[in-house]
Amino acid sequence: MSQLFEISKESCINCYACVRVCPVKAIEVKAGLNYAKIIADRCIGCGSCLNICPVNAVKYHSSKEEVKALLSSGAKVAAICAPSISGEFVDITDYRKFVEMIKSLGFTYVCEVTFGVDLVAREYKKLFDNFKGKYFLTTTCPVVVSLIEKFHPELINNLAPIVSPMVATAKAVHDLYGNDTKVVAIGPCVQHKEEIKLYTSDGKIDSVLTYVELRELFDEFNVKE
Repeated sequence: MSQLFEISKESCINCYACVRVCPVKAIEVKAGLNYAKIIADRCIGCGSCLNICPVNAVKYHSSKEEVKALLSSGAKVAAICAPSISGEFVDITDYRKFVEMIKSLGFTYVCEVTFGVDLVAREYKKLFDNFKGKYFLTTTCPVVVSLIEKFHPELINNLAPIVSPMVATAKAVHDLYGNDTKVVAIGPCVQHKEEIKLYTSDGKIDSVLTYVELRELFDEFNVKE
């Protein structure tokens, strides 16, 4: 894994909150140092450290500049939005306008990952109808997949052979609008920034924006409802 999360040496107050909350012991404080450090090889991208830090010393890789480059490249760019986007942006009163807000940033298409959820649900039904007594672990969440791969490799064969709804939606977008269409996923999960590196063909996703980053882009380009 690349360094998805980083802890600022200048901002860290060495309170050990992140060390205590990390479920996989991926944060260390070495003797003589007054700041915490993330061990990239152990990190599963859950974001617990980000949420617990009292001084906002934990940051994650920003995708805003690469997304702006995509939007200004002249290519067709599709935004695929996680279902939770309506719960996050409760300040938007008319979601038809919300689509236009996203398009105002330069996106050609705005699509819902709920379509990918339906596709994935269909595949899980097929799996359950013919599971032959085998226990499967969901592959919908990239944090769960990372946890299994890094800390429970003996269970890798129990991971369901099904892509996540985000990737399924990207496949549908490429099928509908062409393989030359760039895809940007918008959602709450930072670990998706790592997940997209696994796909290079029809499931390729070019970048991931968190909801925080989307709000920052709205502010930067003065896009309002």
